Amino acid sequence: MSKATVLVTGGSGYIASWVVKYLLEEGYTVRATVRNLRSEDKVAHLKAMEREYSGKLQLFEADLLTEGSFDESMKGCDVVIHTASPFFIKGLKDAQKQLVDPALQGTRNVLETANRAESVKRVVLTSSVAAIMGDNVDALNKVNRTMTEED
Repeated sequence: MSKATVLVTGGSGYIASWVVKYLLEEGYTVRATVRNLRSEDKVAHLKAMEREYSGKLQLFEADLLTEGSFDESMKGCDVVIHTASPFFIKGLKDAQKQLVDPALQGTRNVLETANRAESVKRVVLTSSVAAIMGDNVDALNKVNRTMTEED
């Protein structure tokens, strides 16, 4: 699939940004979604890649909680790499409302869009190590070891 067009959701995130970069370096055409294209501090690095790989990267706004939000960005894509998910370093008050519900609804929205998009042949769902760690104590206990399915 060397000529594939790949959509990366959550393109401004740390992992997604590297996925976008590596895909561009390998010659893929990439589309990336972000929450807000006007948020320069979060998208400046993607806009720099957009300039560097002229015509190979296109940025779109999409919201995990808005049905149909990924329709335009997914049109004509062969592969979808879904990395978008809410993540908080601090200020988390209600994990269910702020993390779980948006992650679940966002994944549903992306998968429903992929089901409607005739061009999509493959969907890759990603997760973070944060999904298997309850808190910082768990993280400290898992430092310098390989995690397994038991985690």
